[in-house]
Amino acid sequence: MVKRDLYRNILVGLIAIGILLIIRFFVFEPIRIHNNNMSPILPNKTQVFAMKRTKLENLDLVAYRHNGKKYVGRIIGTPGQSVVAMDNVVYLNQIILTEPYIKQNQASYLKTHDDDFTTDFRQDKLAAKTYWILNDARDVKADSRTFGAIKQKDILGELKFKYAPISAFGFVENDEAKIENGFDTE
Repeated sequence: MVKRDLYRNILVGLIAIGILLIIRFFVFEPIRIHNNNMSPILPNKTQVFAMKRTKLENLDLVAYRHNGKKYVGRIIGTPGQSVVAMDNVVYLNQIILTEPYIKQNQASYLKTHDDDFTTDFRQDKLAAKTYWILNDARDVKADSRTFGAIKQKDILGELKFKYAPISAFGFVENDEAKIENGFDTE
């Protein structure tokens, strides 16, 4: 009787571990934020889940890999779109992109610097399966301005849920900018 219960418990445990591993590799990836590139939405030491296999759209927050390192950023341009920045203004397909998420970082930066917060760049028509990704803290240029367009295969997933610290527990709030720019928020 005891031996049978032991085998059953081991089998149940192995099945549970297998299910968790499948979910981990095919559904989400845990990401720890190591800097303030995406503050105030995702400040340093925040831990989030990147949901894999979601449809990527403009202004989604994503985790991606470049040269073996993980980064987080915001999708500014999707395949087929053109993205240009001039004089701290970002244009998406020749239309000004409203960016409420950078206002706090931009105000702090411009108090102590005379140069542009968003350095000028031009990306004509993104190729298929490539995305233009920028940090919300634009003074940190470890994003598409340095790396170029990010391939879809290098995107780990969309940042959807904060699980640590416990005071930040909950969904990542990111709808304001999408609504202001007329992007679908479903």
